[in-house]
Amino acid sequence: MRRILFTLVLSLSATAALAAPAMHYDARPSLPAAGEEREIAGLFDRWNAALATGNADRVADLYARDGVLLPTVSNQVRASRAEIKDYFDHFLAAKPQGVINYRQVRLLDDDSAVDAGVYTFTLTNPDGSTRKVQARYTFVYEKRDGRWLIINHHSSAMPELAGGGSKTAAH
Repeated sequence: MRRILFTLVLSLSATAALAAPAMHYDARPSLPAAGEEREIAGLFDRWNAALATGNADRVADLYARDGVLLPTVSNQVRASRAEIKDYFDHFLAAKPQGVINYRQVRLLDDDSAVDAGVYTFTLTNPDGSTRKVQARYTFVYEKRDGRWLIINHHSSAMPELAGGGSKTAAH
């Protein structure tokens, strides 16, 4: 049943994205008011804090053993802890600092939730300069043994608008 709900959520998100003009998100949304939704939103902060440690093991520990990562800056699907850790071994070299620009949190049941939206990462290049990468994201969480773990994480950079312009969202 969870997989059906998850597929439905992703399908509806994809349909809406195809119909909308290209957007650039600059805002920082407030945390949801409801306690459980607020808790789920806070899981991004936990993940972002793990990134800030520079320790790929700490980041990988936030994913379920059977978790799947579809990363922003790699074409390889990561479907094991070793593969997820390998991705972060390389990604953390860029000293990523993430900020949520837009989010929707959905509680699917007592033990599963989705946090989907747009985030922007500031990344450090080898020469010390920085660049920003905005991406769409989906975190699917499942509570296992009382602990929220990432079972699916999809992140994809925002596509360039063919005409070169973009619309800015103030959400």
